[in-house]
Amino acid sequence: MGSLQTALLERGIAVLYKELGPNETIKFLQNLGVNSGDSVKEIESITEKYSRKEALEKLSKYKKK
Repeated sequence: MGSLQTALLERGIAVLYKELGPNETIKFLQNLGVNSGDSVKEIESITEKYSRKEALEKLSKYKKK
């Protein structure tokens, strides 16, 4: 996945998280069929560029919004 696609995915998830909250975001993505495939590998491929500290900072940023 390219950096533009990754950025768009991150923005989309952030909007969903902000508007729907974590539980409803997960339900929404599941209804779209996003959970088909190996989600662990998909998440790892997107987040592998972040250190643990950076990943936690991004998460806390979205939680505050």
